Amino acid sequence: LLMKISDVVEKFNTTPFLFLGSGITRRYCNLPDWKGLLEHFAKQVNNDDFAYSAYENRAKKMDCPVGVMPKIAELIQADYDEKWFADPSIRTVSTDVMIKIKDGLSPFKAEVSSYITAGFSVDDRYKEEIEMLSRLSEKKLAGVITTNYDNFIENHFNGYTVYVGQKELIFSAIQGVAEIFKIHGSVENPESLIINERDYMDFDRHSAYLAAKLMTIFMEYPIIF
Repeated sequence: LLMKISDVVEKFNTTPFLFLGSGITRRYCNLPDWKGLLEHFAKQVNNDDFAYSAYENRAKKMDCPVGVMPKIAELIQADYDEKWFADPSIRTVSTDVMIKIKDGLSPFKAEVSSYITAGFSVDDRYKEEIEMLSRLSEKKLAGVITTNYDNFIENHFNGYTVYVGQKELIFSAIQGVAEIFKIHGSVENPESLIINERDYMDFDRHSAYLAAKLMTIFMEYPIIF
């Protein structure tokens, strides 16, 4: 027999966690997925229709310990940072972020955060769906785990506490009440973004602690992906 998701949820002993990826904000906010984001910044480096393909081609010929995509991001970031310092015309970040760049923040991560924030706008076609999701979050969810950088979830899930990055998740006590765990970082803190090869290698180095914390959630709560 076919079951509706509502039938499944009704049988849960506890309220579930949602595990959300970029499909949510691609649908509701027209934001890009990881590849689309990198394609945009590759074209900022070299205004050519094959800019991203060129980086992909280079990456595939190299050692990629955590996958091709982080390597592509690493290559784009190196070239973008160099161009950002040489070409003021591509700079979009605020004065406060400029100060952070002087202190060592990568221009690439700063501009990724700026690009996502500037491009964030809710698609009116899905207003009713989003309102239903917001209402659902008020009583029917224990929390959210997400790899997204944007603020869609916290903007529409009122009263939720946000934890950014591995450290905040690992050292927080799980209450199972209105929590958002942004395990790949947030636009509010560009330094926190997990996007390039070095980020993913650092992430993997500490993954045992994160995996243990996530397993605690997975054992105690139903998870809806």
